[in-house]
Amino acid sequence: MGYADHPDGQECFEKVFACTKYSGFAGLILSTYDALMITKPQGYVPTIATYMKSTIPAAAAGATFATVSCVSTNLRGKDDKINYFLGGAAAGGVFGIAARTFRVGVPLGFFLGFAAIIYKDSKDEGWSIFPQTVHKMGAMDHRQFNFTLTPDK
Repeated sequence: MGYADHPDGQECFEKVFACTKYSGFAGLILSTYDALMITKPQGYVPTIATYMKSTIPAAAAGATFATVSCVSTNLRGKDDKINYFLGGAAAGGVFGIAARTFRVGVPLGFFLGFAAIIYKDSKDEGWSIFPQTVHKMGAMDHRQFNFTLTPDK
């Protein structure tokens, strides 16, 4: 179950759940990095506060993006890039509210809005932001290659 499984403007609750899940997980990774590498809180309560400081706004921003873009698609009756810009700008505003400053919210709102436009364009035109790569598991197949110093006779 992902965000792009259904057309825009349909199945809004599933889209909100998917965005909240992914952005909350990203916030959890960011919080872990913050707790281990930057702030290094001492004790349980400061550690929980460190996790809440990043995880909750990230999950709320994902939910806000999905909600605003889905509702604006339904209200405007159009499926275009403006809906995604509005969702991204609203998500940036959530981070600004969490930081309690316009200096974070306004630039991040514009940045996330334009990032959402790029995502919508990639979804509509069929190109990928991160191309698929083929990964091979395990070690090299030693039967394919001859690693001896002298060839067999």
